[in-house]
Amino acid sequence: MEGSAGKVGMPRFTHSLAFRRAALQASAAAALLLFGWFLLQNLSANLNSEGIAIDFGFLSQESGFDVNESLLPYTASDSYGDALVVGLVNTLHLTVVCIVLSTVIGLAIGFARRSGHWLLSRSALVYVETMRNLPKLLILLAVYVLLVRELPMVRDAWSFYDLAYLSNRGFQVPVLSLPRSAPDAAYAVLAALLALPLLLVMLARFYPALPGVGLSVRLTVMAAVCALPAFVIGYMDASIEVPRFEGFNFVGGATVSVPFMALTIALSIYHGGQIGEVVRGGIQSVPDGQTEAGYSLGLRWPQIAWLIVLPQALRTIIPPLTNQYLNLMKNTSIGLAVGYSDLVSVMNTSVNQTFRPVELMLLTMAIYLAIGLSVSALLNLYNRAVQFKEN
Repeated sequence: MEGSAGKVGMPRFTHSLAFRRAALQASAAAALLLFGWFLLQNLSANLNSEGIAIDFGFLSQESGFDVNESLLPYTASDSYGDALVVGLVNTLHLTVVCIVLSTVIGLAIGFARRSGHWLLSRSALVYVETMRNLPKLLILLAVYVLLVRELPMVRDAWSFYDLAYLSNRGFQVPVLSLPRSAPDAAYAVLAALLALPLLLVMLARFYPALPGVGLSVRLTVMAAVCALPAFVIGYMDASIEVPRFEGFNFVGGATVSVPFMALTIALSIYHGGQIGEVVRGGIQSVPDGQTEAGYSLGLRWPQIAWLIVLPQALRTIIPPLTNQYLNLMKNTSIGLAVGYSDLVSVMNTSVNQTFRPVELMLLTMAIYLAIGLSVSALLNLYNRAVQFKEN
């Protein structure tokens, strides 16, 4: 009877504990909002005493300055708000590319650190210790100077099968050229491609309730990845535009600038060392018996690493990996040192012209906070999907 009473009373205790936790979090959030409101009121009072009011109306005014690199159409006659959007897109573009490359480097370094080959593991250790003890700004400047000095002049650019060209002015690559009548469809295709990772995460969360969804999801993604470019090229009258040298520079195609290349290399190798240690710790958390069981089944080491070790290590890797991704996103601001027009660079230029540091800094802080919370929410969702489920 006592055991039954204890079991009956357990749900009530669980519900009360959950209520106390929710109440505590709500109280902390309310206190944080109250503190933020107090700071804003204090700031507004101090500015009013100097005859200055917080006003974001300047965002619609003409900016009057150019952005040296933009994925979106932009001219000096556009507004400050447009300039900030361009800087935001540049920041996100650089962040996504660096996340992919640093993750690949980190996986390779993490597995190398756990390798039984003495030279390979020691070389990976030297790489990790070097990257963790060098300032990222120093790495960026070294890479930038190396690219500017060692890459050939534009007339002597290195050619890659007459499709792409590398010089000290950047990397000229082919690009998909769309007719002017199809920008909306192109944006829809791009949005669909960007939504695929989120779809995978959502399906992975409910994977136990959907038997066999793994193969169907993979086939769906492969079909979408193949069908969308085919749709763009076949039904939107698109073509591939290859760069060619005319006069004193290349025309056509797309240009990957030297600052972007330097930032990509520097941030990828720097955070690749950080992620390598995260991966190494996750691999080390997997019991050795799992690897031995794989060998007993006749699997090779790449199969064991991909099918047995890495899926279990993800449960340990994802939380610290989230911090590394957020640090990488914030570290893109060092692009100011090499002239890359990211969000911070555009914000600084806008401050110098509008003398609105409070509004622009608040806006920049809010944007970085929104990006950080979004990345954290997405990775936390994936982390819950790969955790062990209690029956």
